[in-house]
This record gives sequence, C-alpha cells and structure tokens, in this order.
Amino acid sequence: MGRSEVSLAVSGEAPVIDVGPLLAGKEGALYDVARRLLRACTEVGFFYVVNHGLDERLIATSFDASLELFALPAEAKQRVRMNVHQCGWQPANAAVNTQALDGPAKPQANEAFKFTYDLPPGHPDYRGETRFIGHNQWPDGLSEPSRQALQRYLVAFDVFGKRLLSPIAVALGLPPQWFDPFFVNSSSVVRCAWYPVMPVEEGQLGIGGHTDMSFLTMIPQATAPGLQVLTRDGDWVDQPEVPGGIIVNTGIALRRWSNDRLIATPHRVLASRKVERYSNIFFFYPAVDAKIECQCAPGTRPVHPPISFSEHHAWYAAANFAYAERSAAE
Repeated sequence: MGRSEVSLAVSGEAPVIDVGPLLAGKEGALYDVARRLLRACTEVGFFYVVNHGLDERLIATSFDASLELFALPAEAKQRVRMNVHQCGWQPANAAVNTQALDGPAKPQANEAFKFTYDLPPGHPDYRGETRFIGHNQWPDGLSEPSRQALQRYLVAFDVFGKRLLSPIAVALGLPPQWFDPFFVNSSSVVRCAWYPVMPVEEGQLGIGGHTDMSFLTMIPQATAPGLQVLTRDGDWVDQPEVPGGIIVNTGIALRRWSNDRLIATPHRVLASRKVERYSNIFFFYPAVDAKIECQCAPGTRPVHPPISFSEHHAWYAAANFAYAERSAAE
C-alpha cells in the first residue's frame, strides 16, 4: 500500500506541513495549507510544521532558561507553587489527569512551571480579579535574562500561532480572518516540564494519556524522545524527531469551536528511564473573554452550548489540577 493510501488515523503518523510558502504569501499557499491541516486535524489530530520561521537560537535559549529554573532550590520553587490562575511551579506527583486513558490515573511524575504574559504593574489586569491573566509568579534566583528569554519564547510562538488562524478558518469554511478578533488579547501559556529519570514501575508514565484544553498546542523537539499519540485502533505510537520541525496538535477548544469536526487526540509522555527530559510546551489560547461558539457545517446542529474561554479553562483546571484549586481556597 502506498504512503498516500495509508489512513493517518490508523497509522498515527503526524504529517509534515511546509508552512514556508504560507508565511511568504505565495499564491495558493493558504488553501494548500488549509487542505493539509483539515486532513491532519480530522484524521490524526497532530502534525509537524517546517519552515516555520521560528528562531532556533530563541528555542535553545528557552531550554537553557528551563534548566536553570528547575535547578533552583526546592524552597525557591515551593514559594511560587501554582496558583488558581495556573501560573507557577507544579511539583512532581501533584497533578492527576482525570481522563485515565491508559489505566488507573497516577500522579504526573514530572515537575512543571507555567506562565503567561507578564503585565506591567499599571495594567488594569495586573494582580486583578480577572482569572488566568496578570498573575505570573517567578521564583527568586531565576536570572532576569532567563525570565526574559522565556517571555520572548511565549511571544514568538503566539505570533506564529496567529499565522495559522487563517488556514484553520479556511479549512472550516470560514473567512480567513474569522478567528483573528478572538486572539487579539490572547491568554496563551508556556509549560516548561522536567521529567527526571524514573525507575521501572508498572503503569508509571511521565504524563498519562490526555487531551489538551488548548486551541492548538505547539512543541519543539524535547531533549529526549517520549511523546506518543493514540490511534483510533487503540495503539500508542511514538512520534519521531523531524529536523527543524515543531509538532502541533488540536486542542479541545478548537474541537469545540469546530463543532467536533476537528479532533483532539489523546497523547502521553513515557517515563524517562535513562536521561532527564526537558520540554517547553506552548499552549495557544484565545482571550479569556472569547466566546467559543460552535461553527457548524451546513445541515448540522451545534454539539455544544456557547462557553467563554475562561469558563472552559476553569473546567479543565478543576478536573486536572485540583491541588491548585484547593490551595487557592485555603
């Protein structure tokens, strides 16, 4: 059977999409990328992008900053333990993903640090009442160059994510700029993750099988392999390294917006057995007040009621990060 005849859904093979012509404004590129995205996001839910224009030095610098962050003393990280806004440090074995797609749920055997945009003290949302913005926590001891490097990483990926909005809109039969207003004040997040070397233990994973709540998730190559995607046949498939590529997956927010035409595929990370693993994951989010309302194909009805992205984010946080919800209430 030829490669073109293989169902991506069965093979679990994330296709590679060259977005260089799209970014260069080449004629026909928007519709070509939209066609490829539609197939990828309806069959496998994952794809690689190449020729994306993201600075490899910026990505490398973000990993240097991540190494510095996780090497900080435990007491420095403990003082910025993740808050109700999903910003700060998540210790190992604290979060439990409730989806349990690969057996009984076990705590996530990794440390993580999450942050969004830094806001200046004079901004109306700085330390305000609006959830999920303006409440970053940075640990003492993290150098200012590293903090700035992580913020530049967030900004660069957010800008790139906005370049993918047009082909996604076209793939759904919408005008190319349809999604743009929802992302003017995006609430995107970066999750730096450190997976320590784990002893062999039945059922222990770096992160168990789950789907993301994002619009899109983007992951440059981690420092070691481990990502697996669940096929429709129920097989967990390793995702290979694509030189210069960034793996992207559809999240629940986009699935909901598409009226379930696009899928959010379960995936997991194997426990690190020989070397530590670092991964800097970018979650592309719309503004917190964006209304997610099903965009239906002709002749179909909405599967989901409208919901704000803030409500959507709060639902996912309550389901998977209850320890942060509890600590905020205490």
